[in-house]
Amino acid sequence: MKNGFTGIEVAESHLPSAWMAAKRSSLENGEIAPAFHYATARQANLWIALFRRYSPFAGSEGREFYRRAAREAVALLAEGPGQLISLGCGTGEKDLVVYTELRARSWKPDWICVDGSLSLLLEAGRVSRGGGGGARLVLADVLLPDLLERIGRGEGEPRLVTAFGLLPNLSAESFLRALRAQLFPRDLLLLGTNLVPVAAERAPGYRESAARILTQYANRPTRLWLTELLRDWGISDLVEDYRMRMVEGKGCIRYEATVRWKRSREVPLEDGSSVRVGGGENLRLFSSCRFAREELDRLLRASRFDPLCYWTTPSGEEGIWLAAPSPCGAAAG
Repeated sequence: MKNGFTGIEVAESHLPSAWMAAKRSSLENGEIAPAFHYATARQANLWIALFRRYSPFAGSEGREFYRRAAREAVALLAEGPGQLISLGCGTGEKDLVVYTELRARSWKPDWICVDGSLSLLLEAGRVSRGGGGGARLVLADVLLPDLLERIGRGEGEPRLVTAFGLLPNLSAESFLRALRAQLFPRDLLLLGTNLVPVAAERAPGYRESAARILTQYANRPTRLWLTELLRDWGISDLVEDYRMRMVEGKGCIRYEATVRWKRSREVPLEDGSSVRVGGGENLRLFSSCRFAREELDRLLRASRFDPLCYWTTPSGEEGIWLAAPSPCGAAAG
């Protein structure tokens, strides 16, 4: 930071025209793109409050879990990474734990924080400076197909990529396959995800365990955060019947928040155009998946990753996987 200013690199994904296209697509498809829930400072602050309240990382036991997992993961690395790339970094606090462990081994990687939220990225910048790092900040859609190429790779050194908060809210297999296509053989992935605390989807108590977790989503602070988008977009009076429910799907339990359009109408957009919506049709505000442990292993292998090791919180509701790109279809270099 120089003269009180923070330098941020901005991808074309954050041009007004790109955001308008993503907004139109969200309304046309009846599913809000996750990035829109972190777009404003108020949304970011509402999410941070939820993170502080419900994330295992917020408590001393959860932080110690992350320290132990990071320490043991770093101990498994054969060589120091030239870059630590934090995808969907959020506040950067989890990634700082990894960076600190790398520095403890006398490794000094370039730390790059990437997020689609300006407010969260600025917070990650503050956290990284406080931890003695001072990360390079990139404001970008983490789903850009050439994101890692744009970031650059220093002299062929291996990279450690972290993704602690992305998997639950995305199409998991699509995200992992797209990320795998950008990785080189010596790169490694440190992946965090939410879990149902059983080994397998078919294990006894799977659905009951998932149902108990629903209260972490079906609460007033979460509703306030998710419906802030409706107020920001000026459509809160056009919808009704907010619901948070548990949906069983192949490979994971999904927690979904939806509203319904009150009537068929044209929803105006800022560029003067509009999107037609149907009365009674659902608009999905939010979707978050939780995997059983064996399903996450299967998902990684199906996406051409080799799981090397994993750690889970004492509750079994959050896990971290260290994975390597499988040799099949590896990128050159």
